[in-house]
Amino acid sequence: MKKIAFIGLGIMGKPMAGNLVRAGYDVTVFDLVEQPVEELIRQGAKRAKTVEQLIEGNEIVITMLPNSPHVKTALTDGAEAVIHYVAPGTIVIDMSSISPNVTKEIHHAFQEKGVGFIDAPVSGGRVGAEAGTLSIMVGGERHYFSEVKDILDVLGGRVMYMGGSGAGQTTKICNQIMVAGTVTTMSEALAVAKKEGLDLYHVRDVLQSGGANCWHLEHKAAGMIAGDYSPSFKAELLLKDVRLAVDKAREEGLELPLLRKIEEMFARLVDHYGGGIDYTAIFQQICDDFEQAAK
Repeated sequence: MKKIAFIGLGIMGKPMAGNLVRAGYDVTVFDLVEQPVEELIRQGAKRAKTVEQLIEGNEIVITMLPNSPHVKTALTDGAEAVIHYVAPGTIVIDMSSISPNVTKEIHHAFQEKGVGFIDAPVSGGRVGAEAGTLSIMVGGERHYFSEVKDILDVLGGRVMYMGGSGAGQTTKICNQIMVAGTVTTMSEALAVAKKEGLDLYHVRDVLQSGGANCWHLEHKAAGMIAGDYSPSFKAELLLKDVRLAVDKAREEGLELPLLRKIEEMFARLVDHYGGGIDYTAIFQQICDDFEQAAK
């Protein structure tokens, strides 16, 4: 089986790396935070103290990092970037959600070194990462995708090749436009029901039985009603993704007024509650707005 280097052991990356270890892959991990590294060592992963040590002897490099600057620093621009150590024939898989333009820049840099690079952002949150049921959207050369599909199949329940470099990231942007829009409109509906004094669990059951049903009603609404906003996907990360979508729309000359309004709402959420709260706390923000308007 292929030997894998894994960089980025956050809410998503740690369980993803753990699934690869449990599937029998030889996995070496690296993160600036020690605790998740220690947890994965206990599961059977190997530790790398430097990027050079991480890359040595591994055929696949996977990154799962917060944003475009983090990925560029880790892969191409930093003093200890992967590109300084990686050998021709290696395949780098970036599973972060970043700008399609940055993805193409990284792709070009690795291409010049004879290193394969594919973008493979994911959807499904912490639960999907833990269960290995993520939706994975892949961009890059198809032959590189074919070489690593066995690895991606361990991490995702649905792995789709979308096209050339950046196609995975553009698909993820489309996904996040819908995620942000769905959770916001669902929150507004529940906030109206709450204002009227309805039983929100009964409202959820009714909405699930008709045309309003969606993934968020099925998987997120109960936690939102209970006020549980422990992060499975941080609000600051969804705001980052929404801003990537706004930038993409601007580049393409598209007016997306609803998306811009949602950007404002999530910016206020992060400012009010902090970026580490779960993105579904937009429900609490909307309820707070209702209360303020009533005063």
